[in-house]
Amino acid sequence: MKTLAYWDCPTGIAGDMCLGALVDAGVPLSYLSQQLDQLGIAAEFTLRAESVTRQGQAGTKVWVDLKTAPGHSHAQTAGSPARHLAEIEALIQQAALPAQAIAWSLAIFRQLAKAEAAVHGVDISQVHFHEVGATDAIVDIVGTCLGLDWLKIDAIYCSALPTGGGFVRAAHGQLPVPAPAVLKLFELSQVPLYSNGIQTELVTPTGAAIATTLATSFGAPPPMQLQRVGLGAGGRDLPMPNLLRLWVGETNTEAAPALQPQTETQTKIQSKSQTQRSQPLPERLQKRWLNCKLR
Repeated sequence: MKTLAYWDCPTGIAGDMCLGALVDAGVPLSYLSQQLDQLGIAAEFTLRAESVTRQGQAGTKVWVDLKTAPGHSHAQTAGSPARHLAEIEALIQQAALPAQAIAWSLAIFRQLAKAEAAVHGVDISQVHFHEVGATDAIVDIVGTCLGLDWLKIDAIYCSALPTGGGFVRAAHGQLPVPAPAVLKLFELSQVPLYSNGIQTELVTPTGAAIATTLATSFGAPPPMQLQRVGLGAGGRDLPMPNLLRLWVGETNTEAAPALQPQTETQTKIQSKSQTQRSQPLPERLQKRWLNCKLR
């Protein structure tokens, strides 16, 4: 049996929502905290979770509380330190984390760097992360990979994503939603998009990087026997429940989760049709066809 994960994203996806959904699905917060401490940035944050409701539906909200260093304001700490890709990779590679979590985390940051480089017209090595290089984003991404590994997920799928709308303030000023890096990530992975009518940021750069890097495909859920559901809450109330729904289930290892399996009847019909087309025409029909052609 293979264990599958499906992100159902009616109100988008963000790093903290991924963490909330994983904890809600059973990943111990203490495990995430202990593993994240190995990154060497434990002095910069604390991790906590609480049960919340969004439009009357219960879910789990995970908070990454940034610690204020002596002589710095909270505002300064919240936006820093900004890191380059090489610095982030070094943090991840030196940590004694599960191999799969390391591989996923590195892939996510490299995908994000590719998008940022394209947006700014620079080489990947020159990309200087701001919001996504900050402590909370590193915790969101690496923590999500740790949680998926703890659940022993073999393959990940994701729904189509809502575009959101309006504007968001970032390190480069006011940006349209989807933000440029998010839109580039959508383009790189050919993500199916739609509008749910909500005019705010719904898919963050962190969420987009996680989804586009780890998801095998976007669209309907794959065939699975559902085992558990985790609900990760966003930070604000929206017209619909602001919850990322993580479905975790199992499928037979011989099945192709990303495809709709053929039924036995369909297979027999197709096989019979192919056999009929491959057989030569009887001699009397060949002669009749030739006579018609000569006329």
